[in-house]
Amino acid sequence: MDWLRPGALVALLCTGSLLPVSSAAAQGPQGEGEEEASPEAGAPEAASPEDAQAAQQAREHFRTGMEHFEGRRFREAIHEFQLAAALVPSADLWFNIARASEELSDLPSLEQAVEYYRRYLRDRVDPPDRDAVEARIASLEERIEAAREAQLRRPDTGTLRIGVETEGAQVRLDGQPSGETPVPAPISVEPGRHRLDLEREGYVPFRSEVRVEPGVVTTAYADLVPATRYRAVRGRRIFTWITAGLAAAALGTSIGLGVHARSRADEDLSDGRRWAAISDYVLGSALVLGVTSVILYFVEGRAVGTERIGPDDEPLEASRPRPGAF
Repeated sequence: MDWLRPGALVALLCTGSLLPVSSAAAQGPQGEGEEEASPEAGAPEAASPEDAQAAQQAREHFRTGMEHFEGRRFREAIHEFQLAAALVPSADLWFNIARASEELSDLPSLEQAVEYYRRYLRDRVDPPDRDAVEARIASLEERIEAAREAQLRRPDTGTLRIGVETEGAQVRLDGQPSGETPVPAPISVEPGRHRLDLEREGYVPFRSEVRVEPGVVTTAYADLVPATRYRAVRGRRIFTWITAGLAAAALGTSIGLGVHARSRADEDLSDGRRWAAISDYVLGSALVLGVTSVILYFVEGRAVGTERIGPDDEPLEASRPRPGAF
């Protein structure tokens, strides 16, 4: 009961080498007046090429099935034994199919094992191990009944627990909203695979597939990673505002000198002209400083570096401004 039946191979080796005896040899004694059957009439006829080819194919399938069984590839072994039996039926092949099916242990395979053990007892002439096979059938039927009862008691749903450290993330299960993190209680779901999505602004979206078994609590751990975002670091406009201040001061001084030059021109024309020239000179300086401050505004205000910001727009790290930015 612990191994396969090599007798199937013996039957396959014999099959195809001989055909059944002729009809003349199968008849009873010759009656009076009838010609005696020729000696060759009872001799076995050579197998037809088709029968020999079928027997050869069956032997190959049987040997392949034995190799699969020894390698514990039981489904492949069953397939090869069934192919051999389709070509040359044999009770020992039924036994081998039953043994391989029994090794698979799932409910359909156990039911198949019982079926083929019964075929073996039906087709084998006076099987020497009938009592052992019948006891095996009874044991398998008990296992089948227990498996069926276990299926009836098996829970119809599973439980999914979601573990996330980041708060405020939107949870979606199979595309349907399921609240925010932290999820207060486990979720009851149908057995099988489910798509889990977690999203929060400023974080890389989390996507995963979770398999839930019936009656089992499955925990899915998710680690939300902050999205990598950068912003430009602007230079400080120190010289811009200094130059603009000097330009404003020069403009004010020029205006003051112009007023003073006009008042002096009423008393002394030459003195008034001198102060007017100074006012014009200072006004020109104010214009130059004003243009320079405008240029510096754009030069100093350009980006001199970048910084990575977190989900709450807080700087995480920044590159240092280049010394030659100005």
